[in-house]
Amino acid sequence: MRGPGGPLVMVPGDLPERVVGAGQVRVRVDAAGVNPVDAGNRADAGWAGVETPYVVGYEFAGEVTEMGRGVEGLAVGSAVWGLLPVRGTRWGAYAQEVVTDARCVAPRPDRLTAAEAAATPLAGATALQLLDRLDPSPGEWMLVHGAAGGVGHLLVQMARARGARIAAAASPPRHALLRRLGVEVIVDRHRTHALAEVREAVGGELPIAADLVGSGCLAASLEFMADGGRAGSIVELAGDLEEAVDRNLTLHGLLVRPGPDVLAALAGLVDSGVVRPEIDDVLPLEQAARAHERVESGSGQGKLVLTISP
Repeated sequence: MRGPGGPLVMVPGDLPERVVGAGQVRVRVDAAGVNPVDAGNRADAGWAGVETPYVVGYEFAGEVTEMGRGVEGLAVGSAVWGLLPVRGTRWGAYAQEVVTDARCVAPRPDRLTAAEAAATPLAGATALQLLDRLDPSPGEWMLVHGAAGGVGHLLVQMARARGARIAAAASPPRHALLRRLGVEVIVDRHRTHALAEVREAVGGELPIAADLVGSGCLAASLEFMADGGRAGSIVELAGDLEEAVDRNLTLHGLLVRPGPDVLAALAGLVDSGVVRPEIDDVLPLEQAARAHERVESGSGQGKLVLTISP
């Protein structure tokens, strides 16, 4: 990225090889996950605290090719996955290699292919950290906006493993995937009274709501929530939130935090069969612009992944 703009401003380029310092690793990247935040950074990375030129992308899978002093738990040749910090990452994962703090990298689960491993860290960590905030009890209903998306389909799997019951407002093409994931109540989000239909289907106000798409979904949900409930967004806390005061709701805004603990927790969920990423499509790095166009269209299901050639 030489400057902000639309998908076509992303162009291939060569950068000097970075030196691996103490506590760092060099990873040959085999695949990188594509996320809405990548498209946001392409359009304007100022919020993330980076200057041009820069490379977008936060999650990846590959192989360790070099280690700095003091790195433990990894070895040259280790198959790994990684999650880079959302703020301050200038040289991201849409690249043949990444040099990063070893704490951002961990052995990847054997159950996952490179593409699946690249699709999981950012969306999975976001889902896990939001779910920990919302803390559903067995049998509690959770309304999820964006349940078929990259974060949403993983959040649904994790929440169901904790015993939560899931309701979703989604476009009809996504209903089959949601049923397969175990979503119990599904309504067409385009219907005028979609959220009222959800409330009627679950038999009352909802104790929990998760907004993964923005565009006023969180604010629109509040009047259908039970007093003392919990709601969270990974996109925005915007719109008329007065209902949160009237109903004594707890609101959570989340920006994911990477680290070895969250990668270990995700690996445990994968190894136990709780979580499996849904891959919408796999494209070569040279088609990153096409991947961003698809992400910004909002029409996908699961995750898009870029494969990286040597």
